[in-house]
Amino acid sequence: EKTFDENLRKAWKSVGQTLVHSGEACDDIYRTWHTAIYDNKTPSGEYCSDFNDALKEMYETLKKNGKIDSIYLYKDEMIENTSLLTPPPTSRKECYDDFLEIVDVVSAISRMATDPTGSFSSYREEAKERVETIARLIDQFKIKYSAYLK
Repeated sequence: EKTFDENLRKAWKSVGQTLVHSGEACDDIYRTWHTAIYDNKTPSGEYCSDFNDALKEMYETLKKNGKIDSIYLYKDEMIENTSLLTPPPTSRKECYDDFLEIVDVVSAISRMATDPTGSFSSYREEAKERVETIARLIDQFKIKYSAYLK
């Protein structure tokens, strides 16, 4: 149990890092998409008639400043740290299952950050749904398992 708890703390930290970096990129995508559609402007303020041009410019900036690479790095670290939790002790099986649910949602958010798909409205709705889901899951996890995270 002690080893599981130590590995859980590492995995929990990497989930947080993945979520923060992915969430920031999703926010950038949403703002860029919105501005391109409603104001016809790219992130640099140039006129654009196609929102794909604005998204392409934004992605180039995210790649140049290393944000995309950091999302992949943190996601890989999250997966690696999560793999250290297997097999969980019997007394931590429910904790492990709940943690995997969080990892699944965070992975989906990171995919939204690195490979956005759909329309502006479907992206916005999916992001809203995932944020609500992850907030609920994290709150529940912290309530149920806070002792394991200390």
